[in-house]
Amino acid sequence: MTKSEFMKDLVRPIALAWVFVSFGSLLAFFLEVFLDIEVSTSLTSVITFVFAAFAAFYLFPRVIRLPFADVELSEYLHRLGFYLPQNAWKHVLLGFLLAVCTLSGMLIGSLLSGRYELDWSTVNISHTIFSINPGIWEEFFFRGVIVFVVLRAVRSVKRAMAIQIVLFGLTHIKGTDLWAWVDVITVMVLAVAFTYSAYKTRTLIAGIVFHFLHDVFLFLPQVPGAEKIGTFENVAFFASLWVMVGVACILIKISSEDLGVKAEEDLYILDKVSAL
Repeated sequence: MTKSEFMKDLVRPIALAWVFVSFGSLLAFFLEVFLDIEVSTSLTSVITFVFAAFAAFYLFPRVIRLPFADVELSEYLHRLGFYLPQNAWKHVLLGFLLAVCTLSGMLIGSLLSGRYELDWSTVNISHTIFSINPGIWEEFFFRGVIVFVVLRAVRSVKRAMAIQIVLFGLTHIKGTDLWAWVDVITVMVLAVAFTYSAYKTRTLIAGIVFHFLHDVFLFLPQVPGAEKIGTFENVAFFASLWVMVGVACILIKISSEDLGVKAEEDLYILDKVSAL
């Protein structure tokens, strides 16, 4: 692979995927910093949704033509796993149960702190609208487009999934202190479950429902302000969440292998993409 091919066929699509998933937030940041204009969370969410949809349904399949070259849109979406399989309700139910697992892990950690207070105001329309974008588009672009883009280069499904998981975590950096980096690792741990869901169920549906519900109720099982105090609270929170992500992965394995919660065709197949 030449340097130009590396930039064009690997770096560019990954960077564009991240930009379009974050478009509204990036626009709001620049408007506030350079023009002192504040944009509401709901408006940034709508802007992100529109631009991400444009990238998903036109820019990538029609202009960039990655990761599947020139195919019809319906075929493009099917290859990415962005379609309703038979018995789709089973995938939706699995996604719901997976969210219950991770949210329960967070709740256990918060209860151990002794400071937990149930506050339903953390579940509101603005945050629900905001959660639609990571639920749909982060799954579409990370578990879909980026996995296949990387797969073209590394020719290994496991390596492609692993690289995508690391990239997903790095896009969620919020600070440089110890617990901020532990939070990044935790995002990667969650991404393992999102990716494993796509891999085992062979579509993105369960992961989309899982991701959306996890984000909608993200602050409900946390201590006030999601501000953890001291080493014990952080360790209890992250450890309990990681354990329940493990439980979620076991549930994915059982559901897909024993209960038939999977599409007919494998999702991540080398033959779907040409090598770089």
